[in-house]
Amino acid sequence: MPLVAPIDAVNEIYEEPHGHVHRFSRMAGTDFMLPDRVSEMAKLDLGLKDITVRLLNRDPPVQFTNGTIRERKREGFRYALRRWSKFMKTAGIKVRDTVDFSFDENEQVLGVEKVVPYVGSSN
Repeated sequence: MPLVAPIDAVNEIYEEPHGHVHRFSRMAGTDFMLPDRVSEMAKLDLGLKDITVRLLNRDPPVQFTNGTIRERKREGFRYALRRWSKFMKTAGIKVRDTVDFSFDENEQVLGVEKVVPYVGSSN
């Protein structure tokens, strides 16, 4: 299994023991590459498909489907979400915010659990 550490990865590898949920945090950037583990759990290597997204950080929570794309890398492919800027706007995410995600393998749902706004240093 090729491992790719995206540039915007923060606390990339954390998985609930004995569960089918992969939790990870990211600093939001201009695109969103899915962690390899999530791509495997979603079986994107068998074919691109839409992923159900739940914005648990919204009140009330919002659910929608989002497309995926594939990009070639040295050894195989990596996968990303389509329309990332629209996704960010809907989820209330800004570039440099820290976002806590989860992917439930059984439900095939990507959850946005928490968005922590970026606070720049005041010089």
